[in-house]
Amino acid sequence: MHSFLKQEFRSRQPKQTENSGISVPEAIIALGVLGTLLCLFFPFILQLRESSRRNSCQNNLRNLTAALRNYHDTYQQLPPAAIWNTNVTTSIALHSSKRIELITQQNWIILLLPHLGESALSDQFDPSLSIGDDHHANARLTPLSAVICPSDDFNRLVNYHQYFPSENEETSFQFARGNYAINGGTQNHELLAPTTAHPRGDTAHLLMDEENRRYQLWGNGLAGINKSFSFEDFTNGQSTMVALEEIRAGIHPLDPRGTWALGQVGASITWAHGVNGDNFGPNNQWARADDIIACGTLHEVLGADKLEQEEMPCVHYVDANQQATARSKHDGGVNVSFLDGSVRFISNEVDPGLWHVMHSRETPENFLSSDFESHLVSNDFIHAAEAHREAGSKIIEQAVEQKTFTNSIGIKFVKIPAGEYQMGIPDIGNNSDPPPEVPEHPVQITRDFYLGTFEVTVQQFEDVIDPNHPLKSEISVPLEDKGKFPIVDVTWNQTKSFCDSLSSLPEEKAAGRRYRLPTEAEWEYACRSGKSDPYHWRSTRPADDQAGEAVGVVPPLPLKPVGSYPANTFGLFDMRGNAWEWTSDWFDRDYYTRSSIKDPQGPANGYIKVVRGADWRFTGEKCRIDYPMLPPWKSNPMVGFRVVCELIKNQ
Repeated sequence: MHSFLKQEFRSRQPKQTENSGISVPEAIIALGVLGTLLCLFFPFILQLRESSRRNSCQNNLRNLTAALRNYHDTYQQLPPAAIWNTNVTTSIALHSSKRIELITQQNWIILLLPHLGESALSDQFDPSLSIGDDHHANARLTPLSAVICPSDDFNRLVNYHQYFPSENEETSFQFARGNYAINGGTQNHELLAPTTAHPRGDTAHLLMDEENRRYQLWGNGLAGINKSFSFEDFTNGQSTMVALEEIRAGIHPLDPRGTWALGQVGASITWAHGVNGDNFGPNNQWARADDIIACGTLHEVLGADKLEQEEMPCVHYVDANQQATARSKHDGGVNVSFLDGSVRFISNEVDPGLWHVMHSRETPENFLSSDFESHLVSNDFIHAAEAHREAGSKIIEQAVEQKTFTNSIGIKFVKIPAGEYQMGIPDIGNNSDPPPEVPEHPVQITRDFYLGTFEVTVQQFEDVIDPNHPLKSEISVPLEDKGKFPIVDVTWNQTKSFCDSLSSLPEEKAAGRRYRLPTEAEWEYACRSGKSDPYHWRSTRPADDQAGEAVGVVPPLPLKPVGSYPANTFGLFDMRGNAWEWTSDWFDRDYYTRSSIKDPQGPANGYIKVVRGADWRFTGEKCRIDYPMLPPWKSNPMVGFRVVCELIKNQ
């Protein structure tokens, strides 16, 4: 028909005979109808095309996960995320080295090649040589269909990753692209030990043994650097534990993200993309989300606008592969595979807490198994109505004349009067606006409550619940000091057990006293002494300062006996110094955009618990980083707690 129309147009005959076919007006109408049909069906065609591409991406994930499981069957352990060589550099601090082509040997994909039917390609890799060795030049440039998601138009031959070991070197190393990463974990990326300035929440683990030239780096995920795990190491169920996930190929040759044969964070490993950082969740579009090598150069070459336009942001002032989340070109989310081999499409709107714990092998068994599918597609679980605290007994609401008292195990309490304040007022001097999801807002504490004057001590904790509790922090507490130092390294679950056990003591039951953790709103109200005045904040503390009160963050101060820092006007000690403290609230980033003004209790449900240790947790450059937040089953050597005492009358 098209050739016929061409002949008709070439004849330039204004009028056709009966035997010459359709007329020019009819042809124009036919083309118009055809164009209209194409316009109508084009979105549908694109949708079918993307559906086919997504299916291809999911099938690749299934095949890779099956190979992962076959590897485990063969070796009784999963492959490490990467193998780094400690014998090629002077320093054993391999995470600080820019010679990644030298320290990196193999990664999980190279180790899986025989299980993917790619034995010939596997034979081209010599495990004793660095990935940048000339011997690997062809192998590392080989496009591997098993790791290509057709939706990613940057995964193509003209976009090899090109790595320059230094700015002054002309020699570069090229790598083919890939679209899948192993789950390295959602822990915080910081490798320094937690401090009073930065509890760091769910931390990474680093082993450096200079004498034996050993190096291991691992988080809460499926695999680490020079570190492997077996199925027995996973407390989380295999059906709720993320194994592999999509990533995108870098949008410029200098961009290392999505590089299948390179065992580095961002290249073939996701890392540190949970609630303790600013890269939480899939396809995170915070302007400083991913931390990768050469991001500063990418900003110079492409510009920040281009990186944001392509939805591939990274922080320009960090030149290290230390933080990378799952990314895809699919609309609205990413594909991930779970350890049991199932594949799911996870929305970009998934709750950050759920995203965090489903990447963690430390998540307790059955924690996610109930209605897991519904949690993945809806945040109704954490957006449920606030929990009500009163159950089976009534809190005495009338004013109590007693301002202070000491309970049966020596915990001192002071009465906190009811009142109203502005919660979440940023500190003066932090030079950064708080994120919009954590707005300043009014809160009313409608009744008096009793709060511990000090943090619970080691002795008080052991007297009530666990005399054999191992102090895991680096602080050594002599027997004679157990009554002085705050208990730390306790999980939220252990603090709950402490409160329940204390409430059950005969002396406490007889006195009508019940114990719990403070809500986050109560904690900040008590910390601010009921006022709405902002604190003055600065990042550094004077060398001669010992107060620990609103005069700086670093250097951090050591844990000290309770009461070492001045009391506020409510008579509470150490609220802005010493150990950080658990609260009762489940964590939800935007909870305070919808919470009740009166006595907010925190979300009714959740996955992560709130930890506080200063008047306001979003300060300066850390404005989107929730360092101290922790799952309720994890502890931290800088996190302790204090308790609320409720006076009750039994029904």
